[in-house]
Amino acid sequence: MNIVVIGDQDTVTAFRLAGVKKIYDTDEGREQLKQVLADDDIGVVVMTERFAEENRQQVEDHKASKRMTPIVVEVPDITGPIEREVDPISELIRRAIGAEVT
Repeated sequence: MNIVVIGDQDTVTAFRLAGVKKIYDTDEGREQLKQVLADDDIGVVVMTERFAEENRQQVEDHKASKRMTPIVVEVPDITGPIEREVDPISELIRRAIGAEVT
């Protein structure tokens, strides 16, 4: 299983330095998002929160599809996290194990 990262230049550079091979900046990511979410060889898609917000409908459609992979993980970009009512990481854990983690 592969890891894909989609985000701003600073975020993708950090993941590239960590060894991730499949990297898309936000412009390429918009074009590739549908294919990335449908690819069975991809296990995890890491995307910045701002990119996810810009493409919220596609992200939510993927989550609603009940496919096990790829798992979508939203991370803050260099400007910091987006203030939200529901933390996406906590929601991912809740869905995975079926219980609230505090």
